Amino acid sequence: MSDNAQMTITEFLEARIAEDEAEAKWVEAEGDHGSSPVQHPARVLAECAAKRAIIEQNQSYVEAAAEREGIAFVGARCGQEVTGDVLKLFAAVYADHEDYRQEWAL
Repeated sequence: MSDNAQMTITEFLEARIAEDEAEAKWVEAEGDHGSSPVQHPARVLAECAAKRAIIEQNQSYVEAAAEREGIAFVGARCGQEVTGDVLKLFAAVYADHEDYRQEWAL
């Protein structure tokens, strides 16, 4: 495992998304799909943007839960749990990466 053993799932995903995005931008600029697993760079870039939006939504639920009480807290906490599970599903795609942590598996 790398020096990033204490990386959060959000940090892990942001790093993987940045790698995917860089690869897609390279393919888009070079027009060479042969040496890259990225065959549809525009779709990969759209997926990166969607994943980032879900990460941001999760963070907004985390912040909302920290600021609320009662039923508002429960609603924010439920949102956090649902988006948290989605983050785990995203992370599972990279389960073979050295920084992936088994505790993120559903």
